Amino acid sequence: MSSITLPKFKSASDFSRELRTNVEKYFRESKISKFATPSVKVKAAILLVSFFGAYLAILFLGFSAWSVLLLCLIMGLAKAGIGMGLMHDANHGSFSKNKTVNKIFGHTADILGVSSSNWINQHNRLHHTYTNIYKHDEDVDGKGLFRFTKDAPRRKIHKFQHVYWAFFYGLLTLGWFFADFTKYGEYRKKGLNKAQGMQIVKEYGEMIFFKLVFVAYMIVIPMVFLDFAFWQVLIGAFVVEFVAGWILAVIFSLAHVVDKFDLSNHDKFSGTSEDEWTVHQIHNTFDFGVKNKALTWYCGGLNYQVIHHLFPNVSHAHYPKLYDIVKETASKHGINYQEFTTFREAFVSHLVFLRKLGSPQIA
Repeated sequence: MSSITLPKFKSASDFSRELRTNVEKYFRESKISKFATPSVKVKAAILLVSFFGAYLAILFLGFSAWSVLLLCLIMGLAKAGIGMGLMHDANHGSFSKNKTVNKIFGHTADILGVSSSNWINQHNRLHHTYTNIYKHDEDVDGKGLFRFTKDAPRRKIHKFQHVYWAFFYGLLTLGWFFADFTKYGEYRKKGLNKAQGMQIVKEYGEMIFFKLVFVAYMIVIPMVFLDFAFWQVLIGAFVVEFVAGWILAVIFSLAHVVDKFDLSNHDKFSGTSEDEWTVHQIHNTFDFGVKNKALTWYCGGLNYQVIHHLFPNVSHAHYPKLYDIVKETASKHGINYQEFTTFREAFVSHLVFLRKLGSPQIA
C-alpha cells in the first residue's frame, strides 16, 4: 500500500492560537456544550420524518403520478437537508458527545446511498485539510467535465461549463453511489484507510448491504407496491437524487468556487503553503447569506463555511456566535474574512467563475 505525499503548512501563528483561545473561552464562559442543541435535534427529526414520511405516503396513500412526483421532490429536498444538517455533523463527531450516537446518525449517509466511510475520507481528511489544493482536495477535481481551479487543465468543453452545470450538478449523489467501491480502493492505496484482513471484508460487506437496502426501497419496493411502470419508478428515483445532488453541489460551490478568488495566485501550491493551516482555510473559503435564518436552518449552517472549516468538530448550532468571534480576531490580525452578503450574490459569483475558468484567456 502506498501513501500520498501531503502538502505542508506553516506552523501555527499568534492568530491561530488566539483564535482557539477565544473560541474555547466562549464555550467555557457560556457554560454550553459544543455539540448539537435541542433545536438542531428537532430539525434532524423533521428532516427524517419528511423524507421517510413522503416515501411512505407514496407507497400507501394511492396518489396520482403527478402527486407522487411532488412527493419525490420533497424527498429530494429532505435528503439534501439530512445530508447537510444531520449526517454532516454526525460524521464530523459534532452532533453528539456520544460517539455511538454520531456513528448511528452518520450511517444516514449509507441509508441514503453513499458510503459514510468514503465520505469521511474524502470530506474530513482530504477536503477539510487541503481545501482547494488541486490533486489533494477532490471537491475541486471536476473529473474532466468541470474546471474548478486554474491548476486543472482546460478542455474545449469547459467553454460551456457555466451552461451545462445546471444539469450535471444534479448527478452528484448518483455519482457517489456508483463510485463508492472504486473510491474505497483508491483511499486504501492513498493510506487513508488502513483496514486489514477481515476488516476489509467487513467494510466491503457493509457497503454492499447498504447499497442493496437503498436499491430495495428506492426501486424494488415501489415496483412491488405501486401500479407504476418500471420507467416511472426510475423517474421518481431520479427526481429524488437530482434534487438532492443539485442542492448539495450548489451549496459546496458557493463556499469554494467563486469569482472573488484572485486568479493570479489562487491554488498555486508547490508542496509548502505560504500560510498556516488556519489562514489557508480563511483564504480559500467564503461565507454567504449568514443573515438568512431560513438558509442557515436548511443547509445546516454551511453558509457559515469559514466557521465550519475552522471548527468542524463544533455543531453548526453555534456557528452564528463563533462568526463574530472569528471575524473580530481575524480583523485584529489583518486577515481578510471573505463572505457574500446574500445567497444570490454568491450564486452569481460562482457562475461568473465557471465562465472565467472555461475561457481560453484563463489558461
